[in-house]
Amino acid sequence: MRKHPQHSNDVIDAITGTHKTLLRESGELLSKEGMTRPEFQALRCVAEKGPVPMKGISEKMFVTRASITGLIDKLESKGLVKRTAHRRDRRATIIELTPKGVAVQERVSSKYKAFMQDALKVLTEGEQRNLRDSLLKLQESMSQSRG
Repeated sequence: MRKHPQHSNDVIDAITGTHKTLLRESGELLSKEGMTRPEFQALRCVAEKGPVPMKGISEKMFVTRASITGLIDKLESKGLVKRTAHRRDRRATIIELTPKGVAVQERVSSKYKAFMQDALKVLTEGEQRNLRDSLLKLQESMSQSRG
């Protein structure tokens, strides 16, 4: 078995620790807004794509259609999204934001963006670019190694 140098473990620990901190801190921000991370992700998906089939949301979020159904039920009960039948495909349901959903999504996205910008301000613009490039390179490599 090949041994990994200690610095590789340090990199893995740094990535893992940063990810955990990001999830915890952003989760607290979302919780204060009365929202879960999946709810926020679904609202962002619909805001970015406009009216979208539920299948599109499940693909973007990498979750099953059954999971999306429950999530959309919750968002609909909060008055943030509405369902409509697809004009040409009766099996498909289109999800779109309500006016309240637009307002909530914009407010929470603004707070989330401010949170992330505040977190990143410890890095120079060059360091942020390098971090982005390195993370994208790592993400691509990990994705290719699966398939």
